[in-house]
Amino acid sequence: MSKQLNWNSYIKFYLFGFLISMLLIIFPVISNAEENSLNFYVTPIYPDSQVDETKGYFDLNLKKGDQEVLALTLQNATNQEIQIEITAHTAYTNVQGVVEYGKDDEVTDTTLSYSLNELVTTPEVITLKGNETQTIEAILNMPNESFEGILAGGLKIREIPKESETDTKTSEGLSITNEFSYVIGVVVSNERSTVIPNLELLDVFADQLNYRNVISATIQNFMPTFVNRLSVEATVHKKGDDTLLYEASQEQMQMAPNSHFDFPISLNGDRFNSGTYILNLTAHSGDETWTWTKEFTIDGDEARSLNRSDVTIDTSINWWIIGLIGLIILLLVCCIYLFWQKNRMYKANINKREK
Repeated sequence: MSKQLNWNSYIKFYLFGFLISMLLIIFPVISNAEENSLNFYVTPIYPDSQVDETKGYFDLNLKKGDQEVLALTLQNATNQEIQIEITAHTAYTNVQGVVEYGKDDEVTDTTLSYSLNELVTTPEVITLKGNETQTIEAILNMPNESFEGILAGGLKIREIPKESETDTKTSEGLSITNEFSYVIGVVVSNERSTVIPNLELLDVFADQLNYRNVISATIQNFMPTFVNRLSVEATVHKKGDDTLLYEASQEQMQMAPNSHFDFPISLNGDRFNSGTYILNLTAHSGDETWTWTKEFTIDGDEARSLNRSDVTIDTSINWWIIGLIGLIILLLVCCIYLFWQKNRMYKANINKREK
């Protein structure tokens, strides 16, 4: 009986120790999550023009020239006063093949008829007192002319950081800006007719991504509809030589309506070499397939410039190689000198014999 009690005590002891260890592991994770959490909540209020209230974003169908209110409920989750800024943006496709709703593209696609950020008027900076809730309104003014397909973008709701939070120094001396924001998508149309996506390959060129050499292929979606589940396969070889040099593939991408992005083909640390190359690229989305073959040229100055700025390429002087080359040159000079000296002495001996 006593042995049974001791055995039970051992089990309880180790079980208790296991639970304490798990709590010590879990609690820091929860603490970090709380420290990085947003200080406010956002809830969209859908208007009558909302097509589907289960989507979690504004999905509106409106007539030309209509005006619609995009209402949001903002709730301060802290007991401190905070300031909120709301900005409107037009959706675009980033280099990873992901649609961005809370930023604006550096270069708007030429096929975009209307930019959503120009159609939405947002309120001034909103001040929320501690634990306060407010309902604010952004105004969407539809174009006076009807359009095919959809316009896409988003409302970015951002907490303006206090001065004490805008410049946090790390141990390495770097400056970090703390920014907390929500992004709520906005999709609007005049009618929900089906638009078939269509793509075009605009350009191929030597480029860099994160200071690493890549060949970029600019793919354009020139139709006013999303391109979903996009997959791309690309290969590069030199003109006149079928040897595969570089390849890249990516699946499950998406493109925003009337947008483009630069699909990167990595050189995997290689240097650019001047010359003429051939790109073969195939894209798939649903039942649609697009195939292109495009010739492009990399000149010497461009190759040297990109190679110098690629962080994976060692451009420092290799003194071992320089020393080895110098030694080889010195040996060649010595050999030439000895050969010349021997040849001179040989000729001198011949002259003496003749005399």
